[in-house]
Amino acid sequence: MARTIAEKIGRDKSAVRVLVRELFDDEIEVRKSAADVAKRITETDGTLLEPYADELAGLLETLPVEESRTRWHLGLVVPRVACTCAQRLRAARTMSLLAEDESNVVRCSAVEGMGLLALREPSLRDEAEEMVERYLRDGTVAMKSRARGVQRTWARAEQKK
Repeated sequence: MARTIAEKIGRDKSAVRVLVRELFDDEIEVRKSAADVAKRITETDGTLLEPYADELAGLLETLPVEESRTRWHLGLVVPRVACTCAQRLRAARTMSLLAEDESNVVRCSAVEGMGLLALREPSLRDEAEEMVERYLRDGTVAMKSRARGVQRTWARAEQKK
């Protein structure tokens, strides 16, 4: 369903504004669904949500632990839409915190998000590599899978250079 909604939103800026408003809704389920749609949108084009990068980072930083699904989705959205150095560094700090989260899915999004950030912010590469190595060594099956995915993404990026 989230994928279908993301496709319907397309490049409609007013629909994106409504989606962002829903991310701040009082209802947990509304926030969770909106975060899922935002994640789907950023899988193909993060530029639609880039104008909201600071707001989304702030939201992710303040979401309670109980909202692990929303935090998981936003843990991927925030790194994808961070377009300035300051936004990427802020997102990296958040990913470091999420890497210690009690929720496995949130920890998985942290390593993937950090990997994405390191692609666009070379100063984060050492920290990202350290996180990947730790996940490969000590992580759950899902965390190891995400860490290997980050390594593959980095390898593809290196081949394109």
